[in-house]
Amino acid sequence: MIRTEPNSSDEPTTPVLAVRDIEKSYPGVRALEDVSFDCRAGEIHGLVGENGAGKSTLMRILAGVIQPGAGTIQVKGKPVVLTSPRHAHDFGISMVYQDTRLVDDLDVAQNILLGREPGSSLLVNRRALEERAGSILRRLGFPLDLRRPVRDLTTAERQMVEIGRVLATDPSVLILDEPTSALGRGDVQRLGEILRGSRAANTGVVFISHRLGEVLNLADRITIMKDGKVVETVVNAELTEDYLVNRMVGRSLSLTFPPKQSNPGSIRLKVTNLTSPGLFSDVSFTVSSGEIVGLGGIQGNGQREIARALFGVLPATGEVQLEGVQFRLGSPRDAIRAGIVYVPADRRRESVFAPHSIRENIAVPHLRTWSSFGMLNLPLERALVSKTVSRFRVRTPSIEQPIGLLSGGNQQKAVFGRWILAQPKLYIFEEPTQGIDTGAKLELYEVIRKLAEQGAAIVLLSSDLLELIGLADSILVIAHGSIVDRIPAAEATEERIIGSAVATERTMEVLDSGDYSPKKESHAALLSPFPVARALAQRYTGALLLVGALLVLAAYTAGQSRYFLTERNLGNLVIQIVPLALASIGQMTVILLGGIDLSVGPLISLVTTIASFTIIDGPGGWGGVFLCLVTGLIVGGMNSALIVWLRIPDLISTLATYSVVFGLALVVRPSPGGSVSEGFAALVTMRLGWFPVAGLALLAIGAIGEILLVKGRIGTRLYAVGSRSEAAFVAGIRVDRIRCFAYLFCGFMAALAGLVVTARIGSGDPQAGSQFTLSSIAAVVVGGTRVFGGRGTLAGTLFGATLLVMLQNALNQLHVTAYYQYIWTGALLLLAVALYSIDEYRER
Repeated sequence: MIRTEPNSSDEPTTPVLAVRDIEKSYPGVRALEDVSFDCRAGEIHGLVGENGAGKSTLMRILAGVIQPGAGTIQVKGKPVVLTSPRHAHDFGISMVYQDTRLVDDLDVAQNILLGREPGSSLLVNRRALEERAGSILRRLGFPLDLRRPVRDLTTAERQMVEIGRVLATDPSVLILDEPTSALGRGDVQRLGEILRGSRAANTGVVFISHRLGEVLNLADRITIMKDGKVVETVVNAELTEDYLVNRMVGRSLSLTFPPKQSNPGSIRLKVTNLTSPGLFSDVSFTVSSGEIVGLGGIQGNGQREIARALFGVLPATGEVQLEGVQFRLGSPRDAIRAGIVYVPADRRRESVFAPHSIRENIAVPHLRTWSSFGMLNLPLERALVSKTVSRFRVRTPSIEQPIGLLSGGNQQKAVFGRWILAQPKLYIFEEPTQGIDTGAKLELYEVIRKLAEQGAAIVLLSSDLLELIGLADSILVIAHGSIVDRIPAAEATEERIIGSAVATERTMEVLDSGDYSPKKESHAALLSPFPVARALAQRYTGALLLVGALLVLAAYTAGQSRYFLTERNLGNLVIQIVPLALASIGQMTVILLGGIDLSVGPLISLVTTIASFTIIDGPGGWGGVFLCLVTGLIVGGMNSALIVWLRIPDLISTLATYSVVFGLALVVRPSPGGSVSEGFAALVTMRLGWFPVAGLALLAIGAIGEILLVKGRIGTRLYAVGSRSEAAFVAGIRVDRIRCFAYLFCGFMAALAGLVVTARIGSGDPQAGSQFTLSSIAAVVVGGTRVFGGRGTLAGTLFGATLLVMLQNALNQLHVTAYYQYIWTGALLLLAVALYSIDEYRER
């Protein structure tokens, strides 16, 4: 008998988390309607429903990511308003997201403890960080190199890091949205043990999964949702999958696979000796038209890499023939043109353009086909997209709806529709039903089988062995990057697949160590060999290349001009480097967040004009210095307000302040003139021997800044927000505060640079900073900071500024006209961006 309410023996205690009458709407969609839900301490509460039922929306409200339109939230019986993930963390609520929210440019340890790093208020204790992160991974039974960048992890590894990050908060309420969708069987079992341990520790657990067997195995109570409403909450006693499915979709639905075709056609794909060193080797197989070939085995043994190599994402050698014609593994573009399409497992990162409409997402690979003379046939586009949306039953009020607002299942249907419109010769499906509900799974099973019946060749990857067995006509078992078994459909069983993979695993273990007993990883075992040297090489390679370029330039110029290495010229060189370096440090802070500040140059000009009136001999001079620095903070604050609060793009905002500040500089002093205190000028330009003291101050600022970037909390936050602001936000980092800080700091550093320029020229000039905007950006980019944020070093920025100034000096020494200096600056900027783009392409 199924109970919808607990009886008197079920301890009806105050829920640790509850919502009452929650509502949430998006344009054209009512996502939640009068939803009430609660989770008790010491309970695993399952939450099930079709894609689009409102499960993830409800949990994102509870995690503080979005706010409800109506209704109340209670934590331990007290009403609360959750305004952000950090606020939710303060109440003990943490969430594992279906589409992992990790910072790609930080390593595993930094991601696990992001926002909760051990150490002082300024510096992070790296050793303690790694020890705590390592202990969490050992608890999960999932050893990973703690210093490995997250961008290099597989989908399953990213999921485990996400789970580890949530466990690090020791929450009183743990929400998991499809945590097992990318995990293998062993990892799922370990996670189940951890959740039961959390329940025993009196933690409330909300577990969302489309794998109904897992929900029934773990949950104490189960809430069923449909169309944004709660259907019922039932006690998990004598429940069956059929009952849950019936309540979810409103009809009986059994998980059956469509019948298989027994007569494949001619060979469509022939792969011979496909090899990618370190990933897989000597892989050979064929796929016929009308045939589905599955790649199975234990996850992480090269299945995904083989698929990506066939699509041109990973470099590989060997021979690939498509319909008897040899195909070059060059790039995804080449693969698509040849008739190969790939649907990856990670929808959010690799399949959909979340801010753009469903129409744009489906149409994007067909723009060339649907265009004539460069003009897109809009009626044809709308007609074909609408037909695709109807065919795949994508639930949406309009094809203009941003695809990011759809559920995972509806997004996947749209992705399928996108590629089926192209009518390719070969489909590669990686985890095609990962994270989608039972009804959508059955629809996609039918689609995949129908494609095969129509003559398509299909390569299928799935960690769900029942899915692999139910769909594939034959299965290739992959272990250690090689095919170890070929199983016809009639002989395919879970035992055969796992047995083949495990037998090879054991053989490899014995060959490697002579022992196959399980090992518990120590903290040291979770660290890569030679970690410090490798980390330093990765971080400072660009800076070292700049040092080499500086030495070559200096040697050549010295050979052409005897004056170049004189103390006078070197001293002047340093005093010219200082203001550009200071402005570039501020600019780097902004670019590190993926922004830009065009107002740097005019602000330097404004500071020189203000200084020419206010920095005078006597006690009042220092008041003028203070006023100039405050001016920099005011301009930085203006940029912050426009960008952070008014949400105006940084390019537009800082372009506006560029014009305003430049106009103010001309109003204050229309033409060069005035003077500053000789004492102030002498102090700023003072030298120890031939070396300016300002240069020593710059070195100190650079050293402190680099230490804070590498070991400081502010550095971690800058990199996190710049790499992936959404991930930083859900980790509890105050993203808007970090952006405000960056623009304020940039304004302050530009004002500081303006004071040095004022001391050097001794007067006010509304044009004094005209070159600094472009030059500061060039110095940062040439120094190796990624233009889209997330990566960069302060050392590289200093060397970039030094190279630009030294290049100008060298051109002067060689009697080259000043006009060419602009050309060289632009050329260096283009070269740096080109090298960055090549590096990004190689990484991908």
